[in-house]
This record gives sequence, C-alpha cells and structure tokens, in this order.
Amino acid sequence: MKLNRFFEFVKTDLLPVKSFHLKDDLNPKVWDDFEIDDEVREDLLRIAQDFYTSTELDVDVKDIVLTGSLANYNWSEKYSDYDLHILIDFKKVNDDVVLVKKFVDSAKNIWNKEHDITIKGYEVEVYIQDITEEHKSTGIFSLLNNKWLIRPDKIDFEPDEKMIEEKGKSLMMLIDDLESELDEDKYEKYKEKIKKVWDKVKDCRKSGLESEGGEFSTGNLVFKLLRRNGYIGKIMKLKKEAYDKQFE
Repeated sequence: MKLNRFFEFVKTDLLPVKSFHLKDDLNPKVWDDFEIDDEVREDLLRIAQDFYTSTELDVDVKDIVLTGSLANYNWSEKYSDYDLHILIDFKKVNDDVVLVKKFVDSAKNIWNKEHDITIKGYEVEVYIQDITEEHKSTGIFSLLNNKWLIRPDKIDFEPDEKMIEEKGKSLMMLIDDLESELDEDKYEKYKEKIKKVWDKVKDCRKSGLESEGGEFSTGNLVFKLLRRNGYIGKIMKLKKEAYDKQFE
C-alpha cells in the first residue's frame, strides 16, 4: 500500500524542486552589482524597528541583517522572501536564554501572522536572533551598516532532483499518515507520533546544514521542499488540531 502511495504524489507537491537551481545573478529587484536598493533597505529597517518596538524588549540591537535566498543566488520568484534577522544578546534580556528564545519566537509568530507585508513582490519574515547563535548561510548583508558580512560566491551547483524528491516523498508519506490517524489516537500517543516525524524532518535539515553541502545540501533542500509545498505547515496544523480534539 505504502509503496503504491509513494508514486501517487501530485506533481505540484514536487514542483518546488525546480526552484533550487541557482540563478546567474542576485535578484535584480533587490540588488544592483551587490549594492542593495535604497528603498528596499529603508523599508526593511523600518519593519525591523517596528517589530522590535512591539516586543517591548529593552536591550540594544547589535545588527539587523538580510539573509536567505534573497541575499544569494538561490532566490526564487515564487518562493523567496526577505529573511530579516534582528541580532541581540539574549543574556542581556534574561539569564534564562531558553526562556528568551521562547518569548522572541512567540513574538515573531504573532507578528508574522498579523502582518502580510510585501516589498517588490516578496513577503517579509522577521526573526530575533541571539548574537551567539550560529547562522549557516553563504550570504549575509548588514542592513544597519549597509555592507556584506558574508558576500555570496557563485558556485557550480546542480541539485540532485531525484534524491530530493525521493527523500521528500518519504517524509511526506509520514506526514500524510499522521493526518489520516488524527481521529484514531488519544492525544498523548498522537503527540508523540507527531514529535517523532517532526524530529525526522528537523534532523534531515540539521544533518544537511552540518555537512559539506551546507545550505545547498540535499537535506536542507528536502526541508525547503516541505516548506514550499505546504507540508511543514501541515505538521503545525496537525499539532494544533490534535490538541483541540482532546477536549471534544
């Protein structure tokens, strides 16, 4: 049964794989010969300031950076967004950095859900990052200082589409199985199943980022496939629905 289902995924679920091929230049809507568009920079800085003010945190911002695909050659007209990172020292907020991390992630989720901001056709995703957190990216631009911290290099890269699709299908099947079992299990048992699948997804990305391939590794691209085709969102939705159903 599962072997048959392995080949039943519609083409749209695998279509994002085509977006992993590198472009010849940085996105021309954002960059001109590695110089960022002034209007884009000003808008991103304003958004970062407004978001950070909304958190009511009272520690200095060390930097505001643009990272991700729009600061690199792997941008996509359909799937890219602005990865806007605000860097602070979590320990200046509270010695319990785990608690601070939970707070800023919650603030980020609320902001991103309440706002639908686009600049030149791309959505803006904000994130507060601890200055000690390692961020594995080959393209990082300081918006505060208007300069590259890590300037991306054009590399000779071709994604292994077949491998990405096969690994992606395996994880997609596990997620679909979770969806079909939502009404069958008690909450605690079902929550553990979700955790196991989510751990597999996270480990896929983590092992990829820690490998020589880094952000262009198969593991990281499989994670991006699941995010771009909606399967990451499906896991989040199942978590919420499972919790709610226990009270019915």
